[in-house]
Amino acid sequence: MRKSLLAVAALMGASALPAKAAMFKVDDQTFANFGYMSQIWAQNIGARATGQKSRTDFSINNAKIYFSGQVNKMVKFHAEFDASVNANNAAGNTRLGDAHITLAFAPELNIIAGYQRLPFSRQTLSSSYAAIIPTGYSYGRVAGGAPVFSSASIGAAGVGGAGSRDAGLSIMSNIMDGMIVFRGGIFDGRYDSRAIGQTDENLALAFRIQFTPTMLGYKGETGYSISDTYLGRQNVLTFGLGYNTQKDKRPYTASTNTGANTWKMLTMDVNWEQKFGDMIPNVQVGINDLKDYDGAKNDARAFWVQGQLLYDQVVGLGKPALALGWFNSERKPTTGAKAKVNRYALYFNYYIKGNAAKIQAGMDSFQRNSTDKTGGGKNYTDFTLALQTQF
Repeated sequence: MRKSLLAVAALMGASALPAKAAMFKVDDQTFANFGYMSQIWAQNIGARATGQKSRTDFSINNAKIYFSGQVNKMVKFHAEFDASVNANNAAGNTRLGDAHITLAFAPELNIIAGYQRLPFSRQTLSSSYAAIIPTGYSYGRVAGGAPVFSSASIGAAGVGGAGSRDAGLSIMSNIMDGMIVFRGGIFDGRYDSRAIGQTDENLALAFRIQFTPTMLGYKGETGYSISDTYLGRQNVLTFGLGYNTQKDKRPYTASTNTGANTWKMLTMDVNWEQKFGDMIPNVQVGINDLKDYDGAKNDARAFWVQGQLLYDQVVGLGKPALALGWFNSERKPTTGAKAKVNRYALYFNYYIKGNAAKIQAGMDSFQRNSTDKTGGGKNYTDFTLALQTQF
């Protein structure tokens, strides 16, 4: 039974199955884990434009009920129900976040069908519950509003999560004990006929390949989801390359700036984490390059560096860590000036019981160029206190 639980945990990813979870058990091969997660935020939101004032907001960034398990050793399942509530107590993205079935023939061949994480970038595959910066990659202002931290799946019918998930069919292959991990699949995408009403459509394509030098003692990121940090449970050095594309066959419409484009996005990233005694440094570097993302065939690019230094000893109630991040985004239109935004993040993280109980407090500061400020925009800073639990 323990081996079966570990197999499900490995397939679904450490961030998808918290340390604590309740379990339904039919027999040694048939069981399901279930639990609850939540992220509660208090924020001081800086004024984005001339004439605005800063404000204080309280919100439920995410509340999640999840189920994960197997019918037998080959047939596994996973489902998540997500909701959020904004500062005005209005329900946000209430949706079925994940609902997929996995046929686990072998570590080298797992077939996943249903609503699932897009096998493309660290943004689409990383769980927000394992984030070292709670506001994530795409928070706040991105240059020109370009979807450079997203994917070709944002706006797909019935799918939320800022483009991190889509309905489709994919494979995941863990080769040589995680030295090489390949993921790839076909998906509805943002130009799905149900989303835009066209009858002639192309499916979206996404794939990602990861390399980990396991011969040096590092462990591959082989789960369904991946994490910003593994909190010292494993040393990680991952080199990732991903590609995501979809063609919009509609004729170009100037009024909506849609049609006659082929979304093309390339991502490259490196994630390193290693335990040295009581200190666990973590560094992540990446770039997203997006081409022809709308009818005008505009481009965008993003570059980011983020990291954390964790002291692996309890101080008071938990383990302290300091996290830093720099997120640079640039919108490159076919005509006109480039819009640029630099976002700087600084957070103090306090892990009371790993990611199952943690407190994160810090700031995100946005520096915008004159083009991005067109229409009265301003530089601004947001302050966030984030509380998280997982069961």
